[in-house]
Amino acid sequence: MMKYTVKRLFELLPLLFLISVAAFAMVRILPVDPATAYLDSVNIPVTDEAVAQIKEEMGLDKSIPVQYCIWLSNAAKLDFGISYQSKRLVTQEIASGLKYTLILAGFALLWVVLFSVPLGIISAVRPKGVTNEMIRILTFLLASIPEFWLGFLMVQFFSLKLGLFPVSGASGIRHIILPSLTLAMSNVASYTKLLRNSLLENFSQKYVLYARARGLTRNEVLFRHVLPNSLNPIITSLGLSLGGMLSGAVVVENVFAWPGLGQLIVKAVAGRDYPVIQGYVLIIAVIFIVCNFFADLLCSLLNPRIRLEA
Repeated sequence: MMKYTVKRLFELLPLLFLISVAAFAMVRILPVDPATAYLDSVNIPVTDEAVAQIKEEMGLDKSIPVQYCIWLSNAAKLDFGISYQSKRLVTQEIASGLKYTLILAGFALLWVVLFSVPLGIISAVRPKGVTNEMIRILTFLLASIPEFWLGFLMVQFFSLKLGLFPVSGASGIRHIILPSLTLAMSNVASYTKLLRNSLLENFSQKYVLYARARGLTRNEVLFRHVLPNSLNPIITSLGLSLGGMLSGAVVVENVFAWPGLGQLIVKAVAGRDYPVIQGYVLIIAVIFIVCNFFADLLCSLLNPRIRLEA
Protein backbone atom coordinates (compact mmCIF):
# COMPACT_ATOMS: atom_id res chain seq x y z
CA MET A 1 0.00 0.00 0.00
CA MET A 2 2.84 2.39 0.86
CA LYS A 3 4.51 1.77 -2.50
CA TYR A 4 1.27 2.55 -4.34
CA THR A 5 0.73 5.72 -2.27
CA VAL A 6 4.24 7.02 -2.93
CA LYS A 7 3.89 6.28 -6.64
CA ARG A 8 0.62 8.20 -6.84
CA LEU A 9 2.17 11.16 -4.99
CA PHE A 10 5.06 11.35 -7.45
CA GLU A 11 2.61 11.19 -10.35
CA LEU A 12 0.87 14.28 -8.96
CA LEU A 13 3.99 16.47 -8.93
CA PRO A 14 4.02 17.29 -12.70
CA LEU A 15 0.31 18.10 -12.55
CA LEU A 16 0.80 20.44 -9.60
CA PHE A 17 3.63 22.15 -11.46
CA LEU A 18 1.46 22.71 -14.55
CA ILE A 19 -1.37 24.09 -12.42
CA SER A 20 0.97 26.55 -10.71
CA VAL A 21 2.28 27.70 -14.10
CA ALA A 22 -1.27 28.17 -15.39
CA ALA A 23 -2.33 30.14 -12.30
CA PHE A 24 0.76 32.35 -12.54
CA ALA A 25 0.49 32.93 -16.31
CA MET A 26 -3.24 33.67 -16.14
CA VAL A 27 -2.69 37.20 -14.84
CA ARG A 28 0.26 37.86 -17.16
CA ILE A 29 -1.72 37.14 -20.34
CA LEU A 30 -4.72 39.28 -19.43
CA PRO A 31 -5.12 42.49 -21.45
CA VAL A 32 -5.18 44.67 -18.32
CA ASP A 33 -1.88 45.28 -16.55
CA PRO A 34 -2.00 44.14 -12.87
CA ALA A 35 -0.37 47.38 -11.72
CA THR A 36 -2.96 49.45 -13.59
CA ALA A 37 -5.78 47.32 -12.16
CA TYR A 38 -4.45 47.88 -8.65
CA LEU A 39 -4.26 51.64 -9.12
CA ASP A 40 -7.83 51.67 -10.41
CA SER A 41 -9.01 49.66 -7.39
CA VAL A 42 -7.56 52.16 -4.91
CA ASN A 43 -8.66 55.22 -6.94
CA ILE A 44 -5.12 56.44 -7.64
CA PRO A 45 -4.58 58.28 -10.94
CA VAL A 46 -2.85 56.02 -13.45
CA THR A 47 0.40 57.70 -14.43
CA ASP A 48 3.66 56.28 -15.73
CA GLU A 49 5.39 57.08 -12.45
CA ALA A 50 2.66 55.45 -10.37
CA VAL A 51 2.59 52.35 -12.57
CA ALA A 52 6.39 52.02 -12.39
CA GLN A 53 6.32 52.36 -8.59
CA ILE A 54 3.59 49.72 -8.17
CA LYS A 55 5.39 47.34 -10.53
CA GLU A 56 8.52 47.69 -8.43
CA GLU A 57 6.58 47.07 -5.20
CA MET A 58 4.81 44.02 -6.69
CA GLY A 59 7.97 42.67 -8.28
CA LEU A 60 6.54 42.99 -11.80
CA ASP A 61 9.70 44.71 -13.02
CA LYS A 62 11.68 41.49 -12.67
CA SER A 63 12.00 38.78 -15.31
CA ILE A 64 9.17 36.27 -15.71
CA PRO A 65 11.14 33.27 -14.32
CA VAL A 66 12.14 35.30 -11.25
CA GLN A 67 8.55 36.47 -10.77
CA TYR A 68 7.33 32.87 -10.99
CA CYS A 69 9.86 31.60 -8.45
CA ILE A 70 8.95 34.38 -5.99
CA TRP A 71 5.22 33.79 -6.51
CA LEU A 72 5.57 30.00 -6.13
CA SER A 73 7.63 30.40 -2.97
CA ASN A 74 4.97 32.67 -1.48
CA ALA A 75 2.14 30.39 -2.65
CA ALA A 76 3.81 27.41 -0.96
CA LYS A 77 3.54 29.43 2.28
CA LEU A 78 -0.12 30.26 1.41
CA ASP A 79 0.82 33.87 0.83
CA PHE A 80 -1.10 35.12 -2.22
CA GLY A 81 -0.78 38.80 -1.43
CA ILE A 82 -3.38 41.42 -0.54
CA SER A 83 -6.85 41.63 -2.02
CA TYR A 84 -7.32 44.77 -4.11
CA GLN A 85 -10.91 45.18 -2.93
CA SER A 86 -11.00 44.26 0.78
CA LYS A 87 -7.33 45.09 1.57
CA ARG A 88 -7.21 41.83 3.53
CA LEU A 89 -4.86 38.92 3.01
CA VAL A 90 -6.05 36.73 0.15
CA THR A 91 -5.54 33.69 2.39
CA GLN A 92 -8.01 35.15 4.89
CA GLU A 93 -10.52 35.92 2.15
CA ILE A 94 -10.32 32.39 0.72
CA ALA A 95 -10.36 30.72 4.14
CA SER A 96 -13.52 32.56 5.19
CA GLY A 97 -15.32 31.52 2.00
CA LEU A 98 -13.83 28.03 1.77
CA LYS A 99 -15.35 27.04 5.10
CA TYR A 100 -18.88 27.66 3.82
CA THR A 101 -18.20 26.09 0.43
CA LEU A 102 -16.84 22.92 2.05
CA ILE A 103 -19.94 22.70 4.24
CA LEU A 104 -22.17 23.13 1.19
CA ALA A 105 -20.25 20.53 -0.85
CA GLY A 106 -20.21 18.09 2.09
CA PHE A 107 -23.97 18.26 2.53
CA ALA A 108 -24.48 17.95 -1.23
CA LEU A 109 -22.26 14.85 -1.28
CA LEU A 110 -24.32 13.41 1.58
CA TRP A 111 -27.53 13.94 -0.41
CA VAL A 112 -25.92 12.27 -3.42
CA VAL A 113 -25.10 9.14 -1.42
CA LEU A 114 -28.46 9.03 0.38
CA PHE A 115 -30.47 9.30 -2.84
CA SER A 116 -28.37 7.66 -5.55
CA VAL A 117 -27.38 4.45 -3.71
CA PRO A 118 -30.96 3.30 -2.90
CA LEU A 119 -32.26 4.42 -6.30
CA GLY A 120 -29.42 2.67 -8.12
CA ILE A 121 -29.93 -0.56 -6.18
CA ILE A 122 -33.72 -0.57 -6.74
CA SER A 123 -33.25 0.16 -10.44
CA ALA A 124 -30.71 -2.67 -10.83
CA VAL A 125 -32.69 -5.24 -8.83
CA ARG A 126 -35.86 -4.51 -10.83
CA PRO A 127 -34.51 -3.57 -14.27
CA LYS A 128 -37.76 -4.24 -16.16
CA GLY A 129 -40.38 -3.01 -13.74
CA VAL A 130 -42.43 0.17 -13.49
CA THR A 131 -40.22 1.37 -10.65
CA ASN A 132 -37.17 1.31 -12.90
CA GLU A 133 -38.97 3.36 -15.56
CA MET A 134 -40.01 5.94 -12.95
CA ILE A 135 -36.42 6.19 -11.69
CA ARG A 136 -35.14 6.60 -15.27
CA ILE A 137 -37.59 9.44 -15.91
CA LEU A 138 -36.66 11.09 -12.59
CA THR A 139 -32.92 10.90 -13.28
CA PHE A 140 -33.44 12.24 -16.79
CA LEU A 141 -35.34 15.25 -15.45
CA LEU A 142 -32.78 15.93 -12.72
CA ALA A 143 -29.92 15.75 -15.20
CA SER A 144 -31.71 18.07 -17.64
CA ILE A 145 -32.64 20.92 -15.29
CA PRO A 146 -29.93 23.62 -14.96
CA GLU A 147 -28.81 24.27 -11.41
CA PHE A 148 -29.75 27.96 -11.41
CA TRP A 149 -33.29 27.16 -12.62
CA LEU A 150 -33.71 24.36 -10.08
CA GLY A 151 -32.52 26.75 -7.39
CA PHE A 152 -35.08 29.38 -8.36
CA LEU A 153 -37.82 26.73 -8.41
CA MET A 154 -36.88 25.54 -4.92
CA VAL A 155 -36.83 29.09 -3.58
CA GLN A 156 -40.22 29.83 -5.17
CA PHE A 157 -41.91 26.67 -3.89
CA PHE A 158 -40.27 25.77 -0.57
CA SER A 159 -39.34 29.27 0.63
CA LEU A 160 -41.81 31.79 -0.79
CA LYS A 161 -44.90 29.60 -1.15
CA LEU A 162 -44.61 27.09 1.70
CA GLY A 163 -42.27 29.05 3.96
CA LEU A 164 -40.40 25.92 5.03
CA PHE A 165 -36.88 27.19 4.44
CA PRO A 166 -35.23 30.64 4.41
CA VAL A 167 -34.48 32.25 1.06
CA SER A 168 -30.85 33.06 1.80
CA GLY A 169 -28.22 33.22 4.52
CA ALA A 170 -26.01 30.75 6.35
CA SER A 171 -26.86 31.07 10.03
CA GLY A 172 -28.42 27.65 10.65
CA ILE A 173 -29.01 24.13 9.41
CA ARG A 174 -32.24 25.17 7.66
CA HIS A 175 -30.30 27.57 5.43
CA ILE A 176 -28.19 24.81 3.88
CA ILE A 177 -30.98 22.38 2.90
CA LEU A 178 -32.06 24.04 -0.36
CA PRO A 179 -28.57 25.03 -1.63
CA SER A 180 -27.14 21.58 -0.96
CA LEU A 181 -30.12 19.84 -2.57
CA THR A 182 -29.81 22.06 -5.63
CA LEU A 183 -26.11 21.32 -5.93
CA ALA A 184 -26.67 17.58 -5.46
CA MET A 185 -29.56 16.84 -7.80
CA SER A 186 -27.68 16.64 -11.10
CA ASN A 187 -25.08 14.39 -9.43
CA VAL A 188 -27.84 12.19 -8.00
CA ALA A 189 -28.99 11.47 -11.55
CA SER A 190 -25.47 10.65 -12.74
CA TYR A 191 -24.59 8.38 -9.82
CA THR A 192 -27.91 6.55 -9.90
CA LYS A 193 -27.28 5.55 -13.51
CA LEU A 194 -23.61 4.79 -12.83
CA LEU A 195 -24.39 2.53 -9.86
CA ARG A 196 -27.20 0.81 -11.75
CA ASN A 197 -24.95 -0.02 -14.69
CA SER A 198 -22.15 -1.19 -12.40
CA LEU A 199 -24.52 -3.43 -10.43
CA LEU A 200 -26.00 -4.97 -13.57
CA GLU A 201 -22.50 -5.65 -14.91
CA ASN A 202 -21.47 -7.40 -11.68
CA PHE A 203 -24.73 -9.36 -11.51
CA SER A 204 -23.73 -10.99 -14.80
CA GLN A 205 -20.37 -12.21 -13.45
CA LYS A 206 -19.76 -15.90 -12.75
CA TYR A 207 -19.03 -15.39 -9.06
CA VAL A 208 -22.69 -14.43 -8.55
CA LEU A 209 -23.77 -17.81 -9.97
CA TYR A 210 -21.27 -19.59 -7.72
CA ALA A 211 -22.49 -17.66 -4.68
CA ARG A 212 -26.11 -18.56 -5.40
CA ALA A 213 -25.06 -22.20 -5.89
CA ARG A 214 -23.56 -22.13 -2.37
CA GLY A 215 -26.99 -21.27 -1.03
CA LEU A 216 -26.64 -17.53 -0.50
CA THR A 217 -29.83 -15.51 -0.90
CA ARG A 218 -30.14 -12.75 -3.50
CA ASN A 219 -29.83 -10.05 -0.83
CA GLU A 220 -26.73 -11.70 0.66
CA VAL A 221 -25.11 -11.85 -2.77
CA LEU A 222 -26.08 -8.22 -3.41
CA PHE A 223 -24.80 -6.66 -0.19
CA ARG A 224 -21.83 -8.96 0.53
CA HIS A 225 -20.40 -9.34 -2.96
CA VAL A 226 -22.03 -7.38 -5.80
CA LEU A 227 -22.44 -3.99 -4.11
CA PRO A 228 -18.85 -3.75 -2.74
CA ASN A 229 -17.47 -4.67 -6.17
CA SER A 230 -19.72 -2.08 -7.81
CA LEU A 231 -18.59 0.81 -5.61
CA ASN A 232 -15.14 1.34 -7.15
CA PRO A 233 -16.29 3.54 -10.06
CA ILE A 234 -18.66 5.35 -7.68
CA ILE A 235 -15.92 6.20 -5.19
CA THR A 236 -13.57 7.36 -7.95
CA SER A 237 -16.27 9.60 -9.40
CA LEU A 238 -17.22 10.93 -5.96
CA GLY A 239 -13.66 12.10 -5.46
CA LEU A 240 -13.85 14.02 -8.72
CA SER A 241 -17.35 15.29 -7.95
CA LEU A 242 -16.34 16.79 -4.61
CA GLY A 243 -13.75 18.94 -6.35
CA GLY A 244 -16.29 19.71 -9.07
CA MET A 245 -18.85 20.74 -6.46
CA LEU A 246 -16.40 23.17 -4.89
CA SER A 247 -15.79 24.88 -8.22
CA GLY A 248 -19.33 24.41 -9.53
CA ALA A 249 -20.98 25.90 -6.46
CA VAL A 250 -20.54 29.40 -7.90
CA VAL A 251 -24.03 29.49 -9.41
CA VAL A 252 -25.76 27.92 -6.43
CA GLU A 253 -24.03 30.19 -3.92
CA ASN A 254 -25.07 33.28 -5.82
CA VAL A 255 -28.69 32.10 -6.16
CA PHE A 256 -29.02 31.49 -2.42
CA ALA A 257 -26.61 34.27 -1.30
CA TRP A 258 -24.45 31.62 0.37
CA PRO A 259 -21.23 33.29 1.63
CA GLY A 260 -18.78 30.86 0.05
CA LEU A 261 -16.08 30.97 -2.59
CA GLY A 262 -18.67 31.36 -5.34
CA GLN A 263 -19.60 34.86 -4.25
CA LEU A 264 -15.94 35.68 -3.59
CA ILE A 265 -14.75 34.74 -7.08
CA VAL A 266 -17.63 36.54 -8.81
CA LYS A 267 -16.76 39.75 -6.96
CA ALA A 268 -13.05 39.23 -7.66
CA VAL A 269 -13.60 38.78 -11.40
CA ALA A 270 -15.93 41.79 -11.57
CA GLY A 271 -13.42 43.92 -9.65
CA ARG A 272 -10.30 42.56 -11.39
CA ASP A 273 -8.96 41.38 -8.04
CA TYR A 274 -6.14 39.31 -9.55
CA PRO A 275 -4.50 38.03 -6.33
CA VAL A 276 -7.84 36.55 -5.22
CA ILE A 277 -8.41 35.00 -8.65
CA GLN A 278 -4.96 33.40 -8.64
CA GLY A 279 -5.37 32.08 -5.10
CA TYR A 280 -8.84 30.72 -5.89
CA VAL A 281 -7.69 28.87 -9.01
CA LEU A 282 -4.70 27.32 -7.26
CA ILE A 283 -6.57 26.31 -4.09
CA ILE A 284 -9.51 24.75 -5.97
CA ALA A 285 -7.17 22.85 -8.29
CA VAL A 286 -5.16 21.48 -5.35
CA ILE A 287 -8.34 20.43 -3.53
CA PHE A 288 -9.57 18.73 -6.69
CA ILE A 289 -6.31 16.77 -6.99
CA VAL A 290 -6.27 15.84 -3.28
CA CYS A 291 -9.86 14.55 -3.46
CA ASN A 292 -9.00 12.44 -6.47
CA PHE A 293 -5.86 11.13 -4.72
CA PHE A 294 -7.78 9.97 -1.64
CA ALA A 295 -10.49 8.45 -3.84
CA ASP A 296 -7.78 6.39 -5.58
CA LEU A 297 -6.40 5.25 -2.22
CA LEU A 298 -9.85 4.23 -1.02
CA CYS A 299 -10.47 2.28 -4.24
CA SER A 300 -7.13 0.49 -3.82
CA LEU A 301 -8.16 -0.52 -0.30
CA LEU A 302 -11.49 -1.91 -1.54
CA ASN A 303 -9.92 -3.60 -4.56
CA PRO A 304 -6.32 -4.84 -4.01
CA ARG A 305 -6.02 -5.65 -7.73
CA ILE A 306 -5.61 -1.93 -8.38
CA ARG A 307 -2.43 -1.85 -6.29
CA LEU A 308 -1.07 -4.98 -7.96
CA GLU A 309 -1.74 -3.69 -11.48
CA ALA A 310 -0.29 -0.23 -10.80
